[in-house]
Amino acid sequence: MAERSARQYERARAAVLGTEGDPTGERRLRLIRRWVTPGQRYFKLLGGAFVMPRPQQRWFQWRLRRAGRKAPVRDLVVLLDEGGWREVLVATWLIAAGRRADLRPWIEQGILGDTPCGDGWSYCTALVCLGTEHDARILAAYLDQALSLPLTPAGTQCQPQAMAALLYLDRQLGADHARRFLVADGTWGSWAGSSDVSLDVLRQAVRDDVVFAAGGNPGLRRRLRTGAVRPVDGGQSAD
Repeated sequence: MAERSARQYERARAAVLGTEGDPTGERRLRLIRRWVTPGQRYFKLLGGAFVMPRPQQRWFQWRLRRAGRKAPVRDLVVLLDEGGWREVLVATWLIAAGRRADLRPWIEQGILGDTPCGDGWSYCTALVCLGTEHDARILAAYLDQALSLPLTPAGTQCQPQAMAALLYLDRQLGADHARRFLVADGTWGSWAGSSDVSLDVLRQAVRDDVVFAAGGNPGLRRRLRTGAVRPVDGGQSAD
């Protein structure tokens, strides 16, 4: 699957960007100013937007969803392919909030690539928000590769988030992709990091992300007041 997606990605990238480069970085800086930094968007997507008072949260979500629908494919491709973690964070959330299935090849390449690279939980968020059988298969393909890897520094891979996302999608789709990883001799149990992970907690985090991307209230602010707060996991450091 990874090899096929890489070929599709290269064809799609050539069609969108052609062969021109951006040696001075001016194009990327322009796109950062347009999509990443307005209203501290990237910073709020690290978690602050999830605990805003509801009127402010609605306004932030409306702008995020509007930007996700309006952003040209070319702009999002540049942010994903040439940007750092801030640009990738915002681009993947714009894809999630805008339900941009036309950007699926870039999400697929970002999480798979030549080697599995789950740098950032937001790839999983985008796939869950797109929400199809194809997206579930992408997550399963990532786990097939990534669960054979040793533990890496936080943020380098996203095995726990991908497993939780796949479980969430299975429930939504009436599918059973996650089962083969979770059986007694499955690769999830043999992966070194699985014993420290609560998949129930992470599934709640996935649900929160889906609700938020759709413009709903994830309820985290209320859970903070009552003390029913999910622990920090992976890249979702504050939501």
